[in-house]
Amino acid sequence: MSLRRPSRFALALFAISLLGLGIRVGFMVAERSTPLGGDAIYYSKAAGLVADGKGFIDPFRYLYGSEETITLANGETKTVTIPIGHIEPTAGHPPVYVLYLAAFAKLGMRSALSLKLASVLLGLASIVLAGLLGRELRSERLGLIAAFLTAVYANIWINDIVLMSECAALVMVFLVTLFGVKFWRAPTLRNGVWFALAGALAALSRAELLLYMPIIGAVALLKVRLPWMDRARIYAVMGVVCIAALAPWVIRNNLVMKNRVTLSDGAGTVLVQANCDHTYYGDEQGDHIGGWYLYCGSRTQPYGPNGELLDESQRDVVVRKQAMEYISSHVGRLVTVVVPARVGRMWSVYQPIDQMRTEIVERRPALPSWIGFWQYVFLMPFVFAGIVIQWRRREPVLVLLLWAALVTFTAATAFGNLRYRTAAEITVVMFAAISFDAIWGAMSRSRTAPA
Repeated sequence: MSLRRPSRFALALFAISLLGLGIRVGFMVAERSTPLGGDAIYYSKAAGLVADGKGFIDPFRYLYGSEETITLANGETKTVTIPIGHIEPTAGHPPVYVLYLAAFAKLGMRSALSLKLASVLLGLASIVLAGLLGRELRSERLGLIAAFLTAVYANIWINDIVLMSECAALVMVFLVTLFGVKFWRAPTLRNGVWFALAGALAALSRAELLLYMPIIGAVALLKVRLPWMDRARIYAVMGVVCIAALAPWVIRNNLVMKNRVTLSDGAGTVLVQANCDHTYYGDEQGDHIGGWYLYCGSRTQPYGPNGELLDESQRDVVVRKQAMEYISSHVGRLVTVVVPARVGRMWSVYQPIDQMRTEIVERRPALPSWIGFWQYVFLMPFVFAGIVIQWRRREPVLVLLLWAALVTFTAATAFGNLRYRTAAEITVVMFAAISFDAIWGAMSRSRTAPA
């Protein structure tokens, strides 16, 4: 039995993946002295607790505890102590990335560096999926160009070296887009099932990604020539498959939490940190309009009127109520100033240098951040050209462009942050790749054309 030789496409994709691995590992080692912060600490500690069989519990309260002096409803003060080892269920983040890291933690890989190395493997998966997506869209050449851009574009690989869930989310974005293209071209029941499963996995990596599959599925079925009953049957099956895949996590959340929770219960925290005077009007330290501020919600204590400890879902209700009260009294400012600033920050058109400095202060590595910024500036003209090329070819546009619309909606309702643009980086690399592929094709034709 003879072994089949790898195709030229497979060999080239492997070489590009090695290039991407080298870039990621090189910068990961260079940044190894940068301490983890914020959500990165959460992911690393939560993964260890899941690996130890403790499930999804708040890692900060379990590992560190706390002691605070609070003011009760009657004006008296009380000291509340949360002991180390306190177990409290959490649904602050969807589970995919924590589960992925927990598999490596179970093998003894628990240091920040080893978990970052595990995340780098997700980066390689993104490169391979970019190649497959480009090949599915048009050709192997387009696939290799897309894979190369994914390998070298810093706004993608920076997520692999900072231990953030965006690296897992991006893998799922590539995966669901690949199945989305297949379903767009052939909206069969089989393709719809795979598309729905990929959509559920995407939602379990970042909750806002859930919107992609039902929108693309609906548009694809509207444009195809099938009896309406067949279209409805396919869409209904897709919905059932997606809900079934999400059900274990959602059911668990509602069993362990006191208030109703779906994919996560962090919306209140996001809203309260993005809606206050600091983010609506700025301050003397600098212009933070459209961003977020950690101490926006500092006036809200995570305790009941008598000092009783609230669970995570109850705390989220408290801060969400505070945020909505502020929003309702500043609607005019929100619509005319804050939302445009949020969207502008995310797309690097409103105070981009200030936003870059803010990202770096929040422990996003400086050199990769600036590399990614200037790569983004360089690529954007090719992105717009790629949209026009794809549209004139009558090839799928919405399956790539929808990510840009979804992240814009996320920023408008939350705050301006480059992390929220992560899903749309696929829009950047794929449309830019389409432009480069068209340029390459035109140059090849000009060389072979008779004088």
